[in-house]
Amino acid sequence: MDRPPRYHCVVNNHSLALLRLQQFADSALPIGAAAHSFGLESLTESGLLNVDGLEAFLTDYIQETGVLEAAYCAWSATRPELAAWFLWNLELGARKPARESREASAAMGKRFLDLAARLTNSHLLRQAAEQASEVYLAPCFGLTAGVLGVEPEFAAAVFLQQSLTSLISCCQRLLPLGQTRAHEILWRLKPSIAEAARLGAAAHPDLPLPCFTPLLDLASARHPGLHTRLFIS
Repeated sequence: MDRPPRYHCVVNNHSLALLRLQQFADSALPIGAAAHSFGLESLTESGLLNVDGLEAFLTDYIQETGVLEAAYCAWSATRPELAAWFLWNLELGARKPARESREASAAMGKRFLDLAARLTNSHLLRQAAEQASEVYLAPCFGLTAGVLGVEPEFAAAVFLQQSLTSLISCCQRLLPLGQTRAHEILWRLKPSIAEAARLGAAAHPDLPLPCFTPLLDLASARHPGLHTRLFIS
């Protein structure tokens, strides 16, 4: 009886890196993303955010917070010295005036970094995780992408895609937003995501990067005062 031919697995390193990055960008990654709305619950409760205005709101969000976090993600993907990387984390934390959103990003960042260090077995990530006291999700995602060999601008785009997917998922629990419309909104946001990733990657770490989101910061700060809450932040 003839045996079936044997097939040899030839691994394409670029494809493998993208597959691994895709797993890290999965909204089901156990880092607590589903527990945080980053102020969207407060905006919805106050009537300032609804389905009809959601796409415009998220477009503005990408142009402000998106570009800022894309920059820290892209810089981190260059695999800098850890001293500089920790400093970038401190700077990003200082750019988050609302304690609720700042602590949410820090909690998710630490969980992400611990998981990434465990899965990749990277010495750099293990060292970062062991020394980490205050780290945030965007730099942790970028540093992991750099370890995988992913180009910084692309890493930033994938991170923003993950962030927007999580926020839209939050809105599906807060607003009458169905699956089809949610995906339509996310699809139309992709040019804005790509542009924010480009701008973030092109920014220089030593130059000021503007970000102005007072309404969202105030909504996040008011979140603990809501009578009933679905989310931690």
